[in-house]
Formats: sequence, C-alpha cells, structure tokens
Amino acid sequence: MDLDDVIPNPQYQICHSRVARAPLVAVWDALHRVTMSALPLGHALEGVRVLPARLSGKKLEPLAGRTFLDATPIPVLFSERPHVVISAGLSQAWRLLGGSIPPHLDAAALRAWSQPGWIKAGMEFRLEPVSAGTLLSTETRVLATDPKTRRAFAAYWFVIRAGSSAIRREVLTVVARRAESSLKAR
Repeated sequence: MDLDDVIPNPQYQICHSRVARAPLVAVWDALHRVTMSALPLGHALEGVRVLPARLSGKKLEPLAGRTFLDATPIPVLFSERPHVVISAGLSQAWRLLGGSIPPHLDAAALRAWSQPGWIKAGMEFRLEPVSAGTLLSTETRVLATDPKTRRAFAAYWFVIRAGSSAIRREVLTVVARRAESSLKAR
C-alpha cells in the first residue's frame, strides 16, 4: 500500500528524505520510538496548533511523552515493518478548534469519501535499503472534498506549510541520528 491507494491526486503535497547510515530495522525502530519531547520544533508547533482547543477547555493528552506517529492528528492506517507506515484520515484542521470529530475509515472508504467540508490527509514514511544504509522518506498529501473547503484550507496551508516541512525534516534528522547512534552503542 502507498499514498496513491488513499489520496491519488492531492491538491497539496510535501516530500522530504534523508539517508540514515543504519539498517532498515534500526531506522524503523527509531521512527516508532521518537517522542514529541525529542522534537523541540515539532513539540512547540504542535503545542501552538492545539492551543486554541486547550484554551477553550478541551482536555487533550500531553504531547511530550507521546510518539510522533501517535501525536499526529491522523491515525496510522497501514504499517508493514520495516518498510512503510501510512497515517491517513479526515480532518478539519483549518478550523480553530479542530472541527468535527471525523469517522475512522479504511483506505478504500477514505479514498471514496466525498462529503463536503473535509480534507483527506495522508502521511507516509517509507524506508528503503541503499548502499549507504537506509533511505527514509516522508510524503504528506492533502485533498479537499469540495471547492469551499479547498479555499478555506488554502489559507491554513499557507500558514502551516513551512512549519509542517520543518517538522518532517526534524523527524528525519532525529530518527537518522538515533538509528546511527544505536549502532555505535553496540
């Protein structure tokens, strides 16, 4: 499975990659263990993202102890150790308080979803062996379900795109460093 199975023609997309000088399994384990507290920029930006909800009185889990994959606002949809993990779901992220609670859908139901007022969001981490170690890449895709939602999300995307890219790069860097240092510790 890949993001084409869920969000084949995104309106918004970012991609990043990095080579980790470590084997697939070490990189996979580091990706699944990295917590928000290990991502200073990611922790701060996620904190800003949920601040309006916290100020409105919503009870949210603290970010610090949660893994990056658990703290993202879309659930893990597919995982094939040690090659790929895909998080995907519906969102109303541009709404100040996060919008309505979305239903949890499988890949086929998410791909077919067309109800107005939602974005389909997907994030993939793919690991591939290369001569220098492991190529760790990430791709994020977003598709609005209708023109009005696309316009509303466009303004939000303009504001968050640079931060979203920075978080992805930070995750890749931290995961690579941890996977590489786990080999040195042996």
